Amino acid sequence: MSLSTGLLAIKGQYSDKLPEIFNFFKLVDTGNDTTLTNWNEAVEIIDDEYMNPSDNSPRRVVWFDNGWTIIEDLSLMLCTDEESLIKISQHFSTPVFSLATQGTSGCYAFWYFDKEKIRSFFNNSGEVTDDFGEPLPQEANYNINENAFYDDIHGVAKQFGIDWTNAETKTNFIVKKLEHSDELNEEIEKIASNYKQQKADKITSKPWWKFW
Repeated sequence: MSLSTGLLAIKGQYSDKLPEIFNFFKLVDTGNDTTLTNWNEAVEIIDDEYMNPSDNSPRRVVWFDNGWTIIEDLSLMLCTDEESLIKISQHFSTPVFSLATQGTSGCYAFWYFDKEKIRSFFNNSGEVTDDFGEPLPQEANYNINENAFYDDIHGVAKQFGIDWTNAETKTNFIVKKLEHSDELNEEIEKIASNYKQQKADKITSKPWWKFW
């Protein structure tokens, strides 16, 4: 079992609102959907996207389970975007839950919103770097501390009715093909430009022949 997972879950059926939802992340829904009928096919898409991400045409697998619209996000770009998740919760007046786990880096985290940020927790390799809000009733019996692990984060999710492993029993998955909006591309270009400038400044700030 892979310890790397990422998802965001929106309480309610919002399969017809996905373009609107992705727009909050500055992603454009191309409308070129693919429908899958079993989890193994979905996993192939998720793994391929993770190992060979497209810079401008990301894909996300979406399904509905136990009253939640679930969007996988192994990139961890959407499920950690607090500002957008709050806006989604406010816009649809519904709870939003997200989680991120990554075994290689030892990061285990979750977020819960209900028209505002209610709770967030982040364990980074045994160090709790975020512990916002009062513990939720769903956290009882789980290690939501420096010992938090995959089972603890997903355990909390299950208490909300969000079960990653239950996707294996589902027979309807939508693969959304997305594109970066012009606004997002401009932001990425600006970040890249600033990074290049910082590297250039670092190189030119001290000539190689200067030893003092």
